[in-house]
Amino acid sequence: MDDELASTFTELDGNGDGQITGAEFHAAMTARGESITDEEIASIFADADADRDGQISFAEFSVAWHRADQV
Repeated sequence: MDDELASTFTELDGNGDGQITGAEFHAAMTARGESITDEEIASIFADADADRDGQISFAEFSVAWHRADQV
């Protein structure tokens, strides 16, 4: 497993339940000092949340991470 991938997922998964919510994503980005809009979060989730449950699992995060590497 890619250490950077795993550590980034852990950082974004604020409560450690194995799922990233929009609120957790926003909080993590803010903690990093980055500004992100609700529209940007919605776009990220539209791309990464394959099962459309409103959360990004590690498997979904991994697919999106590797897809982004291809761009």
